[in-house]
Amino acid sequence: MHSDFFEDFYGTKKFHSFYTVATQSFLDYNFEATIGYGKGRIRGWFGGVAWTPYRKKQIPILNQLTLLAEWDAINYKHHQDEHIHGREVKSRINLGIAASYLDILQLKVSSLRGKEIAASAALSYNWGTTQGFFPKIDNPPLYTAPLDIEPLGLYRTEIELSQELAYAFSLQGLNLYQIYSMVDEEGCNALWIKCVNIRYRVEQELKERIASLLSALAPSNFASITVVIEADGVPTHEYRFRTIDLSRHRQGQIEEYTFQTLSPMREPTEAPSIYDGSLLYHRNKAIWNFTVKPRLLSFFGSSTGKYKYSTGLVVGPDGYLFDQIYYKLQGSYQVKSSIAHIGNRDLINPSQLLNVRSDTISYYQTNSFSLEQAYIQKGFYLSKGTYARLACGYFEPAYGGIATEFIHYPINSKWAIGIEAAGVLKRKYHGIGFTGKIRKFSGHTPKYVHFIGYQYFLNLYYDFTPLHIDCKVSIGKFLARDKGARFEVSRYFPSGVRFSIWYTLTSAHDIVNGSRYRDKGFAFVIPLDIFLKKSSRSMVVYALAVWLRDSGASAATGKPLYTTLHDERINYTH
Repeated sequence: MHSDFFEDFYGTKKFHSFYTVATQSFLDYNFEATIGYGKGRIRGWFGGVAWTPYRKKQIPILNQLTLLAEWDAINYKHHQDEHIHGREVKSRINLGIAASYLDILQLKVSSLRGKEIAASAALSYNWGTTQGFFPKIDNPPLYTAPLDIEPLGLYRTEIELSQELAYAFSLQGLNLYQIYSMVDEEGCNALWIKCVNIRYRVEQELKERIASLLSALAPSNFASITVVIEADGVPTHEYRFRTIDLSRHRQGQIEEYTFQTLSPMREPTEAPSIYDGSLLYHRNKAIWNFTVKPRLLSFFGSSTGKYKYSTGLVVGPDGYLFDQIYYKLQGSYQVKSSIAHIGNRDLINPSQLLNVRSDTISYYQTNSFSLEQAYIQKGFYLSKGTYARLACGYFEPAYGGIATEFIHYPINSKWAIGIEAAGVLKRKYHGIGFTGKIRKFSGHTPKYVHFIGYQYFLNLYYDFTPLHIDCKVSIGKFLARDKGARFEVSRYFPSGVRFSIWYTLTSAHDIVNGSRYRDKGFAFVIPLDIFLKKSSRSMVVYALAVWLRDSGASAATGKPLYTTLHDERINYTH
């Protein structure tokens, strides 16, 4: 195996190195050898060997025990930025021993420069395929009883049918909001149902639960049942089940693949009008649901310490006003923090752009509790595959305003295209007020200029489903008035974990350490139900930019439509 690597390739680059390395394994001898060559802090030839003498034994821990030796080429003595206590070298040969248990726990002890002993411990876990730390014993079983396929009529009234379905949906952790009786295009009796999924993040599981309960409760004198799934106030897709297929599915007379083929995901249809259908059941949407989630904020490269953090909770309700308008309130409570004395400017390379993002730290140095979000959002289903939304309020700790978005994203399409625009004002560091001024440096001298933020983008999406890779390109104008494009690539996994990287190319000339900076970073999303005994749709989000700058910066504007639609429709089996 041969590879090229960089160390400390951004930031101050004080410990920058480039090196190339080749590794060869000799499995018959349980031996591995590595040789490489480096420039920078790593100077010249280096290499190492690893021997796992009992690799072929079936003895835990012992079969993972590895003896290590290396020739260290780091230029400790003459590297100008090396710490004063790390310059002395007694030996270039480092020796060590490593062991692991069940590929989860790795332990290592080694010598360092012939002077120190270093030890490390690491935990490894397959987040991509995990089904969670605990079995989902608190999830309800699939609905099987009581069985009632009595036709709708004298012995089974509309009220009884509505109560049975509403109760069954509730048992499954689903919210049933509307039931209509109608006549389909073939002149047969049919039901139309609207459902909101508040519990399950996997589309296959949602459909399986709906099909199971309808198999046991569908009236025999109805030819079909349409179930529309709604999320964030917009219908995302629907399933249409023929009653005869539901009956055969319940009795095991058709294979699962055949049943799935007969009831594919479809574009959502509208509720019947008063002339085409009869409303059997209606329930208002929840006015509020309360959520509590942990949060970790990380900051690197402070002059008062390389790593600073803030841990806490984000709490607050969300729900629907007048059964139509989605709202979200979110406050944050800071539990433990080390960011109190960090400055909100780069002392060496202050941004010469409008400081739309580089002063972010000031928003998290407020009191223990702060209001971060308070916005309303209305979604619209315009036509086949086309959606829109309007939003206004406090979108994030730094910005509030008004935003709109349109997207065309048909069912079963790998492509989506959308446009969005927003006008925002910068929030004050403390309280809930806004300011019409924003900081801008001229050299190292700050001044404050009038600012109303505008951003607009053409968004292109592509989901490469064979590899579970999601791509997005946003082309337009960013908050600091620079124009360009942001590229984002995400890898999503069956566990619900998502890992993303992004890179921007804009017209901004932001110079850091003599080079033009391009905004870039990574983010990951972890489903909260990995740690629970039941399914949950809540997520823990963490993002980290390489540098906190203003190039390629944009404000949050509510919940994007693509996120809503993709998360509801995602199917990991395709």
